[in-house]
Amino acid sequence: MRLQIKNRGELEVVLPRGYRVTEAEQFLLKKSGWIKKHIAKRKNYSNKYILFDSEIRVIHEYDFFTKRHKFSFANDCLIITIPPDCIEKPEELFEIWLRKLAKKFLVERVSKISGDLHFKIGRISIRGQKTRWGSCSSKGNLSFNYNLLRFRKDVIDYVIIHELCHMKEMNHSPKFWNLVGEYCPDYKNLRKELKGHSS
Repeated sequence: MRLQIKNRGELEVVLPRGYRVTEAEQFLLKKSGWIKKHIAKRKNYSNKYILFDSEIRVIHEYDFFTKRHKFSFANDCLIITIPPDCIEKPEELFEIWLRKLAKKFLVERVSKISGDLHFKIGRISIRGQKTRWGSCSSKGNLSFNYNLLRFRKDVIDYVIIHELCHMKEMNHSPKFWNLVGEYCPDYKNLRKELKGHSS
């Protein structure tokens, strides 16, 4: 068996024909000192970061000796590395990852936009609604669908602004849409992108 640390910090284990995964795990544990020593020399890993809308965000810390799923990006594709004993389907893992990312990104984005536009909001919830992208209560509590992350940032911002405007106009009257247009001039085109996509 052979170990190799690649340029981007990935650890590669080369197994001779006939070797089992369990034998490789024991080999890794035996070589843990060597691995940690050489990994520490590499300061700039890219395999535990993702590029999301031109922002670098940490989504996971990886442990070489713990069996867990790994999410990474390469050439604009999400790569999910799955342990051998995984029972979840890749589609299920993607949904879990999307929910987790949405809870962080959407809360931060709502907080920023509401602050910039001087809206005083209540609680922010991220859910998986089946019939709507977002909602606003009379108390200023906001709820957003995690599937919004399937859209580009401008569309997400429109939905956030839409719900913020409901804090002043709890309806879809001309006055409401004028308010949306004040904060989001291109809302009509952005709204069209949402149509035809069920949440």
